[in-house]
Amino acid sequence: MSTSTRSERLRLAVAAGAEISRALAGDDAPQVIARCVAEALDAWRCDLWEYDAEARTLTATARWSMEMTEADRAWVGSVAALAERPGYAPIIEDGRCVASAVDDPDLHPSDRAAMLASGEVASLMVPLHYQDRGVVGCLRLVDKREDRRFTAEDCELVTLLARPAAVAARNARLFRLQEQQNRHLASLLDTARAITSSVTLEDSLARICRTAAEALQTGQCVAYEYDAELDAVVCRASYAAGGRSRAVAGADVYALDDYPTDRVILERGDVAQERISDVDLPDDSRAWMEQWGEKACLHVPLVVEGERLGLLVLAESERERVFSPAEVELARAIGEQAAVAIRHARLYRRGERQNERFAALLETSRVLVSSLDVDAVLGGVRREVAGLFSVPGDDVTLLLRRGEAFVPFEPGLHAAGADRPAVELDELERRAVEDLVPALADGHDSVRIVVPFVAGATAEGLLGLRASHGDTFGDDELELLQVLGSQAAAALANAALYRKLERQAITDGLTGLYNHRYFYERLNQEIARAQRYGLPLSLLMIDIDDFKHFNDRFGHPVGDLVLVEVGHILATDIRAGIDVAARYGGEEFAVVLPNTARDGAQAVGTRLARQLSELPGEPPPANDEGALDVGERIRATVADSALPGVDPDTHITVSIGVACLPGAAGGPGELVRSADKALYLAKRLGKNRVEVFGD
Repeated sequence: MSTSTRSERLRLAVAAGAEISRALAGDDAPQVIARCVAEALDAWRCDLWEYDAEARTLTATARWSMEMTEADRAWVGSVAALAERPGYAPIIEDGRCVASAVDDPDLHPSDRAAMLASGEVASLMVPLHYQDRGVVGCLRLVDKREDRRFTAEDCELVTLLARPAAVAARNARLFRLQEQQNRHLASLLDTARAITSSVTLEDSLARICRTAAEALQTGQCVAYEYDAELDAVVCRASYAAGGRSRAVAGADVYALDDYPTDRVILERGDVAQERISDVDLPDDSRAWMEQWGEKACLHVPLVVEGERLGLLVLAESERERVFSPAEVELARAIGEQAAVAIRHARLYRRGERQNERFAALLETSRVLVSSLDVDAVLGGVRREVAGLFSVPGDDVTLLLRRGEAFVPFEPGLHAAGADRPAVELDELERRAVEDLVPALADGHDSVRIVVPFVAGATAEGLLGLRASHGDTFGDDELELLQVLGSQAAAALANAALYRKLERQAITDGLTGLYNHRYFYERLNQEIARAQRYGLPLSLLMIDIDDFKHFNDRFGHPVGDLVLVEVGHILATDIRAGIDVAARYGGEEFAVVLPNTARDGAQAVGTRLARQLSELPGEPPPANDEGALDVGERIRATVADSALPGVDPDTHITVSIGVACLPGAAGGPGELVRSADKALYLAKRLGKNRVEVFGD
């Protein structure tokens, strides 16, 4: 695959990855993923599957096709056992990318039949890996055009998109659940604000029952509080569809000795589903459900830090139903709120400030997963945390991992790649890094917490917070800060992946210099800036002398090492962050020298000062060397360099052509042609020399 083709594919990957990332916060994220991947591969259709490792099932999540039909739309939501789809096993179990064609002799008969039935000619399947969770799903690309076969390059491109697609799919799924939680948590917050000091626990739980029943669309919901002294659950509130929520105030007490199933659920602390048709339904549950005409129940244990507080039971009497994982998670989240309500009623009522802090932290986490700007994300985290906990901004510290060390985060320096000295972690910070959980230290007059940004099995950053109030960090705050740290780690990972793909799209894969396309983008920009400020600009076109003869003598692998060496010389012999070195093509290179004249820097005087005061941005600093000096230094460095893979007496040389503005024509094409003419002159005059256009 040519460099330009690879660059174009990487550009498509960056564009598709960026659109996928922008879709993180949307309800249609899975559909966006399917469309972006299909368009990037020019495929007829793309299917997105989610994989349930415990059930070993595949769930159809999204489909995009050039010609969407009602059957395509109806396909979304269908569930298939992995055993029924043998062609998916290598992708899910082995994590391999698999390309197939309908005429492949080793294609499984059931897969061939399915492809023929839908008119498919070729398919490409790639696994979706998410952190340490393994394969969480797969993408399947399909084409119906007779001449289409998916290639290794296609597999490489879709693999690039699979990682952000997995993150996006996972985050979109979590975000949809979080949006559900937010709506109902907001209802709980409104309820809390409406309650006066005289309102009882039963009234609070009655509102929670109504919220849970309406959120999960069940016929009724009952809240029970566990009484350890009685070893029984006490009915505190209930809600029935079509009626009003009702506070019961302990009227009904049920000893757990009479209901052993409830005891098991409460002790295990995990949500449990029951259906009247279950063959293994416990006798006590069956008797209860038959007595009250219930077809399905969802039991949510109310437990906080191992403390058993009660049960929230949602019942459906109209039909048997299976509560989806998302519904179970939502019920668990609401159950957590019910547990917190019980616990707080036993201890004390939290103030309105606590509720606002909880909602604000949830909003902060939503912003984190949808941003690729590290400066904006972490700067916003610092401001938000300082405001939420009413502490000065200086009391909120952020550290980012750099190799095995940590450096302080400062807005602007991270994006610019500035070199900052590493800091030595104190004991609390080391504990957070090693244990990957928040570390808390309660001092004499203040309390300090350090929250790690956990990605996989490492801490990619640290958030440190100091407050003067000893009760600032309750259980909810610790949990929420830990969630915020995880979301920040995800944001850092997304941003790093985006920057990597973006860099690959503009970089030559062999030399590490900029590629041909990006060279012209920057040349256009620098010419426009030079003309705006009235500054000089120089261009060097560089060609390795007799490179074909060198390749014929020593072989192409050694020739590649020579190209790498020349690229390294160019990268180190120019001004970092100002000059632009690129591989123009083959053995030819180009260097753009902003604010550099033929024979040295030029002063622009008061006219430039006036322009600087009127126009946005800044021009590049003047180069003390002239373009001719830079070219001569590069030529000499190359001529004196030892070459890898050849004898020490063998050297290469370069010929260099220089064109400058003002002087040469003003457009990028004319400037390149002028520098090429000077380069050809250097070749004719004996090579290993620098010539300037117009001399």
